[in-house]
Amino acid sequence: MRALYIYVSVGLLSCAPSEKPSVAAKKQAACGQASDETVRVMRALAPHCEGCHVTGARAFFSSVSSFQNLIVSDMRLIKPGDPANSEFVKLLEGTGTGAFTRMPIGTRSYAELVAAGTATLTIDEVKQWVTGLATQARDARPDSNAPRITRVRAEQVQRALYQQLGLVYADFFVDASDFGIPRAEARSDDLYPFQPADEYLAPRGSEARDRFHGLGGGSVVTQQKADPSISPTFVLTLTQVSQRWCRLGYRKMTNDALFPNGATKATDEANVKATITRWFLHFHGRVATPAEVDAMYTNVWTPLAGGGAEAGFTGLCSAFVRHPDWIFY
Repeated sequence: MRALYIYVSVGLLSCAPSEKPSVAAKKQAACGQASDETVRVMRALAPHCEGCHVTGARAFFSSVSSFQNLIVSDMRLIKPGDPANSEFVKLLEGTGTGAFTRMPIGTRSYAELVAAGTATLTIDEVKQWVTGLATQARDARPDSNAPRITRVRAEQVQRALYQQLGLVYADFFVDASDFGIPRAEARSDDLYPFQPADEYLAPRGSEARDRFHGLGGGSVVTQQKADPSISPTFVLTLTQVSQRWCRLGYRKMTNDALFPNGATKATDEANVKATITRWFLHFHGRVATPAEVDAMYTNVWTPLAGGGAEAGFTGLCSAFVRHPDWIFY
């Protein structure tokens, strides 16, 4: 059963006033709000870092807020006032102590990028910025203005639909190889497959990748940020995918995900309403009221069932997927 998770972000302590305004202007405030100097440093470093750190678990450069909360406020990476012992500075110098000893990765060090004029921010300037940072302290009090729901990500859409519709990777892709290099090839674009460009096996062509981006998926390979908004592109892509995939799930001879425990595809009113009741729990994680079941039967099933059982059940299934109770959690 799907649960409603409430996400509350944690704020930071308010800023302590400096005894000298001239010093305060240079120092990073301790309230978690990025200073102008921090924004300048981030934007100068971004062209050399966001290729790998614009999405995913280490999306440090996806936004100013991410840079502030994931780097500036992390004592493992930056020790305010102490650049010599800050791992972030060491990585730029090529003396890192973790899995990577140098950032950015590539044939040239950051110092060489500066010498070539490609990078505009020197390591000395980074050190000066770290020296001027105030201690970052997190506040245990929750932010009452923080968003309490979030939209499913593109990866979650794929995983959830595979599970809930009884589908698997092999329904959409077949392994193919060129020169011994494994790749994935779509069985048919009519199935509306989608797959992250960064995953192994990466799909051939652009259709599967474009649909993944249409659902808001990001990519390190294409340097594209994830988009968590309810954009027109997201709605259109989810509509198309849900209809095609629900039809594919319906057409499977045996599909215990959609029709478990001997449930049938009969079109009499009692069986259809039993399916609607079961799908409320299956897709939305809650028990439907009789009024909700009647509304789905009248407003969705009845208009579509004239086109046959497949049209009716496909329409019901895709309506559950496109519902806010499915899109948000």
